[in-house]
Amino acid sequence: MLEDLLKPDDRPELWAAFPQFLQALPLFSTVVRNAHARVLAGIASVDRPVAVALDVVLALCDVHEGAPAAALARLTDLYTSENGSAMVEGALFYVHGRNEPDNAKYQLEGRFCTKPFVELHVLEGSSHQCCASWLRKSAGDLADAEWEDVWNSQAAEEVRASIHDGSFRHCNKMGCPAIQSGTLPTREAAAAQWPALAGLIAERETRMPRGPEDVNLSYDLTCNLSCPSCRTQKIAADAHTRQRYDAMQERAVLPMLRDARTVLITGSGDPFASKNFRRLMERLTPEDYPDLKFKVMTNGMLFTPREWARFPALHRRTHYLQISLDGASKETHELLRRGSRWEVMQENLRFAADLHADGLVEPLFLTFTVQAENFHEMGDMVSLADALGATGVYFGKITNWGTFSPQVYAAKAVFLPTHPRHRDFLAAMADPRLRSPKANLNNLVDFLPAERTMAA
Repeated sequence: MLEDLLKPDDRPELWAAFPQFLQALPLFSTVVRNAHARVLAGIASVDRPVAVALDVVLALCDVHEGAPAAALARLTDLYTSENGSAMVEGALFYVHGRNEPDNAKYQLEGRFCTKPFVELHVLEGSSHQCCASWLRKSAGDLADAEWEDVWNSQAAEEVRASIHDGSFRHCNKMGCPAIQSGTLPTREAAAAQWPALAGLIAERETRMPRGPEDVNLSYDLTCNLSCPSCRTQKIAADAHTRQRYDAMQERAVLPMLRDARTVLITGSGDPFASKNFRRLMERLTPEDYPDLKFKVMTNGMLFTPREWARFPALHRRTHYLQISLDGASKETHELLRRGSRWEVMQENLRFAADLHADGLVEPLFLTFTVQAENFHEMGDMVSLADALGATGVYFGKITNWGTFSPQVYAAKAVFLPTHPRHRDFLAAMADPRLRSPKANLNNLVDFLPAERTMAA
């Protein structure tokens, strides 16, 4: 069992069969607890992955032996230290589901997600069929493979198969906004909403006959800021790295975008700070890519009228503009957006709002990564969006991309029940402004007062 749990994926079939397993092997729990005690006492030494798997098994013993609170506490600690592990998050998701049997969000069988069938996120060294925060499994690397081979790789088909069978085993279930908000459609509703996918859904097909519709280019980490949520210092691609990106863009990215509907630039840095992405945006003209629309993600510091004028390819083709803030005040924003200046942001936000008001970009979203330093300004961020006439605000939990030690991440993850300021966070979630249609709470929706009452 421990060997099986060393694999990175969720094991929903194992969680479901655990009661029968314990019944067939009455001494199993005792053996597990003794082994865990020996590890804690230093009598036995195991590698970290084995220790994690042992903790997960012990938590499952707890939940089936009448100690669900102990199981949740154990798995929440693991979730903090192993942030992004589909296996750990799957076990925690399962235990929450046992505690809340009437909560439909924990019942994924019969649900469908379109993302692995229409999206490809291209990172440095890997590609993913959803945001890599929520789907760590890579479909392949466009740097050394043809885009068609990555798009229909064995790994890509395995991800699609996990949607069809309802296991969602490769997904980070505690982080995915669609899962956490309970908004995944049924297979029938998905087929009706996306007729182009209806046959694929009915036949449970995993091989795609055409390329991705929505492409996220996030391989260049170059940025003018050094936000502590994703890096410890400023990053700028050197000449050799830029040459590698240029070669990949010419060989794989540009041809792939011929079939695409939208291209997102960028989730990895800032498009206006990156020489590669600047050249790419210039290349994607309406003459050569008449059906392609842009999704632009930026920290806003370089989003000026002068820069906008330099990229006519973006004009009236920006289907989505997202500006990252993480603070509704000068002090908080400049703390969490290291290198930013609030006064410049105010000017650039007004410019973005004017473009939105004139119908030149649609929609305009602000983003806010919730953590200990800024949760008290969530309501103020909604007010800022209102003042700007923005479409809305995307809120989401902070993710550990390897930037933080487990201890530092635990200190930032104010949404965890073990955090010393968790009660203050819950009080902030009661702000009526977070009920606004402009507040997209995503994986934080369960912390709204009414949702907590229903769960209890």
